[in-house]
Amino acid sequence: MIKKMIRYFFPLFCICFYVIISSSLNKCLPQEKIELKSADKLIGSTINGISVREAIGNVYLTHKNIKVYCNSAIQFLDINKVELKGNVRIFQDTLSLFASRAIYYGNEDKAICERGVILKDPNATLKADYGIYYFNESKAVFTGNVSIENPEYKITSNKLTYYRNTEDSFARENVTVITDSAIIRAENIDFYKRQGKTFAFEKVSIEADSSVIYCDSLTNYKFERKSIATGNVTIVNPGKQTTIKGNYLENYEQTQYSFVKGNANLIKIEANKENTNNPDTLFIYSNILESYRNHQEKYVATDNVEIIRKLFSSKSQVAMYVKSVDNEYSNFYLHKQPIVWYDNYQLTGDSIFADIYNNKIKRIYAQKLDIPGSEESFLITTNKDHLFKERFDQIKGNNITIFFNEDKIISIEVFKNAYSIYFLYEEGKANGVNFSEGERIKIIFNDDQKVSRVIVANNSSGKYVPENLLNTVSLKLSGFVLRTDRPNKK
Repeated sequence: MIKKMIRYFFPLFCICFYVIISSSLNKCLPQEKIELKSADKLIGSTINGISVREAIGNVYLTHKNIKVYCNSAIQFLDINKVELKGNVRIFQDTLSLFASRAIYYGNEDKAICERGVILKDPNATLKADYGIYYFNESKAVFTGNVSIENPEYKITSNKLTYYRNTEDSFARENVTVITDSAIIRAENIDFYKRQGKTFAFEKVSIEADSSVIYCDSLTNYKFERKSIATGNVTIVNPGKQTTIKGNYLENYEQTQYSFVKGNANLIKIEANKENTNNPDTLFIYSNILESYRNHQEKYVATDNVEIIRKLFSSKSQVAMYVKSVDNEYSNFYLHKQPIVWYDNYQLTGDSIFADIYNNKIKRIYAQKLDIPGSEESFLITTNKDHLFKERFDQIKGNNITIFFNEDKIISIEVFKNAYSIYFLYEEGKANGVNFSEGERIKIIFNDDQKVSRVIVANNSSGKYVPENLLNTVSLKLSGFVLRTDRPNKK
């Protein structure tokens, strides 16, 4: 047992011992000294018991492969440090550092630059109020009005760490990254130039593809032209007057496609040509919302979809909204348990479609699909007069179409297996009910939105029941369900 423990721990002990000894030896080994090559004037003295040498005029120093120039310098000989003043220039291979004042530490191979600093290399130019450069690590740590720029990008921030060998930048506080494809702003941004990746977090926004995305955190893939955003996501498209919100977003600029999931909602301002001061507003709520912007404007919403637009509102599991290129036509396609409310009308069917022209609804169409389990389309009208609130006009059949003019219903047509119940009124008083059935029913409305004519065609039949006999008949068609879950704006 002891032998096994020795075999296991002895290699670890050797490694630890080597690391400790190496570290101690490195500290004990003499460091290469900063060498003063030339100056116009030299003065030797001591400061706080430390030997110093002051060089004045055209100062030139070297340390390893580093060259230093300035107007004057104070060299601390014992601690291998030099304070540089006036037109400071430091060079290492392709690196150039410029500052008004700097301190160079020979034992640590670093320079601290004050009162404005500029770093230049073949890949980028950095500027800041203050900066530290680590020569062995090829790392710059700059603060105060920081900017880094090359032909492909520009970064501004209050703090920035830059690694020259990889061209990676880590910026903090009030950060802006500008590339040829996007402008990204955040409190914190990690920019991997060669990988084409940008990670932003806290108060994030990205301007790209004529849209602005706001979120808590974002990953941008420059080469793929793709962005992933999480947390309080908001997409604003001023050109299309559209705002989309959700918990998570993927945006593909190349194909102009994006999807939002988690509490997704869309708000779209639609111009009203007749009243420019009172535009129409479309609201769509769902769990997932897809956006297609490559040709015509199209949105596909799935999972608990709710739509609100003026008097029109709906619920379904799947909905699609499409707007024509000229913005004159738009359409709704609702599938999977769809229901539509329009003013005091409720319409259900296997699928429901709505056509809009110049932001005015023209037609709503409910269809019974030829599939197992499908149900007939059903239209219920609630009476606006509270005295007759329990009297519901009803229509059902395979297909129901409602026609509009100036947002008012002008007619309703029912095709195949058509049934209707319509209550009659005379001078504001109830006057019985009409029952009709046939292969086709057409109901025509007058300007006051009152039924003016009912046409029943093909195998038609009907009956009138006077008011005093209403209790002898059923006043609801089979399949009648009055819903009370009409959506509201959130």
